[in-house]
Amino acid sequence: MKRVWVVVSVIAIFLFVVGGLQIRASQSDYYRMDKALCEKYVEMSQKALQDNDLYSAKLYAQKAVQANPWSKKAWNNYNMIIVRITGGNPDITLEPKKEKAELPQEAPSAEGEGEEIEGC
Repeated sequence: MKRVWVVVSVIAIFLFVVGGLQIRASQSDYYRMDKALCEKYVEMSQKALQDNDLYSAKLYAQKAVQANPWSKKAWNNYNMIIVRITGGNPDITLEPKKEKAELPQEAPSAEGEGEEIEGC
């Protein structure tokens, strides 16, 4: 009877260890860090911040954090932008700038010319 419990215990420990390794492998595949892309997005967000385009600065900062979630520089940049945007008020949300769409001067009419269709 003791042998059965020992075998079951060894199998359980083996499955636990193998399962943990598979989880780690899948998580590391999910979080592929791209440090160069992270740096590029941080620079782009800082440039957008200098141009006073806060919405774009926030989007670039988010992309930098997504490219490398363990980058302190990316998180500090993101936090700085959020604090500057909200002034410490968490209820403020940003909307993208809406560009005015210009309609053409002469739009074609829906009526068109009277076409004759044979057989009708």
